[in-house]
Amino acid sequence: MTTRQGVLVTGAAGFVGRHVARACLDAGHQVTMVDTIAPPPDLCRDATAHICSFDDPKILDAVDAGLFTAVVHLGAISSTVEKDWQKLERTNVTGPLALAERCARSGTRLLYASSSSVYGEIADRRPLPESALGTPACSGPLNAYARSKALFDTQMTTRYGADDGPGWAGLRFTNVFGTGERHKKSMASIIGQLLRATARQEPLTLFADTLEACRDYVPVATVARTCVLMADPAAPSGIYNLGSGHAVSFAELLRWCSDFAGTPLTVRLVPNPHIGRYQYWTCADMSALDASLPTRPRPGPDDLRDAAHALYLHFDPMNNRS
Repeated sequence: MTTRQGVLVTGAAGFVGRHVARACLDAGHQVTMVDTIAPPPDLCRDATAHICSFDDPKILDAVDAGLFTAVVHLGAISSTVEKDWQKLERTNVTGPLALAERCARSGTRLLYASSSSVYGEIADRRPLPESALGTPACSGPLNAYARSKALFDTQMTTRYGADDGPGWAGLRFTNVFGTGERHKKSMASIIGQLLRATARQEPLTLFADTLEACRDYVPVATVARTCVLMADPAAPSGIYNLGSGHAVSFAELLRWCSDFAGTPLTVRLVPNPHIGRYQYWTCADMSALDASLPTRPRPGPDDLRDAAHALYLHFDPMNNRS
């Protein structure tokens, strides 16, 4: 009889992946990590690491053999400006489907990262439920990355139902922020970029048409804890929004930054090169996740500001942090 050995986390060296791997360890799980680059040393001390792609045959064979209770799949191309569709399809659709097939065969729970970018432009500036995709409430994907995520969601709902057993779940992340995303450079969360520039007394750059644009920001700690709960084989199957459920404008972010620094800001407004492909308002309807995971963490507006302040302090050179 096969002995299942905890949780497999793909993309474990990435921003969200390393936080999820640590949260799984803190929850008492044995963790196996997979990424094409080495995860941080602190994780390697506590978990098993494999430096390879998530669709490497040896990884797929291990899943097929039923070695894990759950797979948390976070490995992906996450760049919203990637234009190579074949590359996106291979990494964000075809490869994950091979992983999903192994999970289904072995009775392994699959949890994967989708994206709120699938909704595109939102018509009435109101929180959207998962069912809004494909309706007049939103435009649908505005770029190739979002299209790849929407396609994988469709493939999962078409191929796999919500039957009993370990099942599967896709989480449509909103704008995740926290420590450890500096390596993402221009793809790091905009809130993280603004807080880092503020802490280092650098000019802040925003698109000129976005001061009243709003984003649903969610702390990475909230995402990690939710992933641990949703990786439980007893958790329900389906696709769920995962955000804070609060829309914060860029103008409000600038007020936070000024308050944290205790000084006026230098703000540079530049033309938006992504008109027609830019989401001016995002906010997740969290009703489905609330009903499915009653004990999930729920950050309120004050919690978001506190998390932003903590990240500002992390970036502050006076705290001797990078």
